[in-house]
Amino acid sequence: MTSVLPRHEVRGSSRLQREVTRGKAAELGPLAASLATVYLAIAFILAAPVYPLEPYVWTLMLPLPFGALLLTPADRLRRMVIDGPALGLIAFTVISLAWTLNQPQAIFEIRRDVPLLVTASLISSLLKPEVALTAIRRAMYAMITITTFALIVFPETRQHTRTGLYVDDLPGWHGFFIHKNIMAPFLVFMLATVLITEERTRRRDFVVLWIGVLLVGSDSATGLTAAALVVALRFWFRAFHGSGERWKAGYVMSSMLVGLVLFMGAMASLATIVQAYGKNLTFSGRTFIWTASLNAAADAPMLGYGRAGVFWRPANEVTRQIWRDVGFVVPHAHNGVIDVLLAYGLVGVGLVIVMLVTNFTKGLALVRRSPRIGEWVITIAAAQLLMGFSENVFQGHFFLYILVLRGIAQRALNDLDENEPSLAPVEAPPSLVRNR
Repeated sequence: MTSVLPRHEVRGSSRLQREVTRGKAAELGPLAASLATVYLAIAFILAAPVYPLEPYVWTLMLPLPFGALLLTPADRLRRMVIDGPALGLIAFTVISLAWTLNQPQAIFEIRRDVPLLVTASLISSLLKPEVALTAIRRAMYAMITITTFALIVFPETRQHTRTGLYVDDLPGWHGFFIHKNIMAPFLVFMLATVLITEERTRRRDFVVLWIGVLLVGSDSATGLTAAALVVALRFWFRAFHGSGERWKAGYVMSSMLVGLVLFMGAMASLATIVQAYGKNLTFSGRTFIWTASLNAAADAPMLGYGRAGVFWRPANEVTRQIWRDVGFVVPHAHNGVIDVLLAYGLVGVGLVIVMLVTNFTKGLALVRRSPRIGEWVITIAAAQLLMGFSENVFQGHFFLYILVLRGIAQRALNDLDENEPSLAPVEAPPSLVRNR
């Protein structure tokens, strides 16, 4: 698998890339850049997530981003992106304390998540995209190492034991992650990041191979499907960049037609496909969960039940009714949009849709101007949208992935706008106009 960069730029580029990265990080000042990159890496490790951490652990990290912001020169600080839709949803999360059905749990989660999400959003846009991506990769390499250690040393991390939520033991590796379907989205994000942005060929190939092993061992149908999409998009973009300017439009149109045919074929053969995954047409009971959750959401359509309003113990009446309708205990609605609808109503769903749509528009704007970052943005956005069909990936710790993606994309667009010469006609100086 090759980079979209010319071959002569890829060879021996590790040292050059480090020098360029240092130079771009130095624009903040050495101390501010160090604090910002360390914090962004720690943010990804803290939000992986592993076993739940107390809010004070996250609070102890806040001197890092605050120090970076205070030490950054004012002219560089103005480049930082304020993400309106994302910060709007975070603010709405806090406001939902006024009507949540589980205020103690909501307060705990807001204390834990909100400072991390806000600062990570700001820091990801404060750093140059190349520097931010380097910090993210380092965090991911640390997490995959920790996960591998857990799987080797602790047998319980290779299956889910019976609990109040699981009637039987469930197969699937999860390491120190709470569940295999929480580890899988992290691995998919890592797969796209390493596959597209890692220029060291041997390291990239080894990590991609090991991610594949972990995904197969996780037995997560959602993760495996999203990983297949990531790889397919990688090959698609390679062909797109090599198709030549005059053929690009035709390539996109023909790809859309092929994709439509494949989608229709998949719908016609849905029973066979899900059977190959070891599932059925209820997607492991998800259709029952979606119906019960939508019925519950209909009673609070605009604002939802607030942060942590449903699916937490001790169960309230709304949660118990969903469980009765489903016939078994579930930890969430198993659909990203429906989970947002339950928590924040149509207001929250509207903000999430705005972010999902603008993720793609930012990626499309970057594809021609900064191909590697544009491909990274579109690939992750597509994978998140696919995983959102069956998992809750638009809230909590998963929201960090969306925020950082948006911060890096917008900073890249802003840098391109500043560096590219204006195409507007240049007016003649007043003195020349008078002398004509």
